[in-house]
Amino acid sequence: MTPISQLEPADRDPKAIRRTVLILIGLMIAGGVIIWNKYMDQQKRDQEEVIAGRSPRISRLTKNFAAVCQDGESRGLDDLDGKVWVVAPVVPNRPEENKIQLAKMQDLAEHYKDRDDFHLVCISVADPNQHGFEELAKMAESVNADIDQWWFMAAEEKAVIGFLKDHLKMAHIKERTGEDAEKLGKHDIPAQLRVVDQSRRVRGEHQHFDFDFAHFKTEQTKKEIEDNPKLLDDQAAAIAADLYLNMDELWTKRMYKVIDYTFEETEVDEDPNYINAIIVVGVIVGFIVIMVVRLRVRKNG
Repeated sequence: MTPISQLEPADRDPKAIRRTVLILIGLMIAGGVIIWNKYMDQQKRDQEEVIAGRSPRISRLTKNFAAVCQDGESRGLDDLDGKVWVVAPVVPNRPEENKIQLAKMQDLAEHYKDRDDFHLVCISVADPNQHGFEELAKMAESVNADIDQWWFMAAEEKAVIGFLKDHLKMAHIKERTGEDAEKLGKHDIPAQLRVVDQSRRVRGEHQHFDFDFAHFKTEQTKKEIEDNPKLLDDQAAAIAADLYLNMDELWTKRMYKVIDYTFEETEVDEDPNYINAIIVVGVIVGFIVIMVVRLRVRKNG
């Protein structure tokens, strides 16, 4: 039977307990201040970089995508590591689906023609058994695409659409059926461009550089103003209208700004730096362990 004396509570030192609590509170406050200051400094740097041209990262490509290019040779996007590149979907047998993005890509090809670290990629969403690299070669020839700067790629249809949706986040690729498919073609693709940096990070907002959407909003806004000119009497509506009426131009400028910034960016692709938080947590946990050991020693001593 356990002696009653061993069941009596150990003597507690109120001063030691208060001191321990105060030290813990102080450590937590100091750690919070350090982390907050680091966070605010990072926010300030991020804002400065956004103004300079950095765009948010939508995703990072973690797998290669290989396909047959317009010359009949197989190539993979891993070959573009270290380069800045712009990618867009195309449909070889439907010129109307490609008009806007090919015009944008041609402008980019001319603007950056002297840069070896810049590349363009058009990926076909059509069945390569029906519309293979020969048709891509014709498309490439129609826009004077140099194979060393601009690839037109064909691969299995399902793999292409999965890559565009899951990895490049082009969610607006749709499949038509029935009469629409016969009249307009099987695939409804956006005139959307994605910028990929040297570390295979996809840059931009999800809706950014979708020039189909920009065209739609511009035409919609024109019609709304035509139907009701008094809309512009409201200041907020006037500001929104100015944005939508000039969306193509604004997004084009933004895209070039993002590309130019990305050429000069030196940030490596790495996980976020959590070292400050880890150090603070480690110090607090270590202090708690030490105090527990000291109390046990005092109790047994």
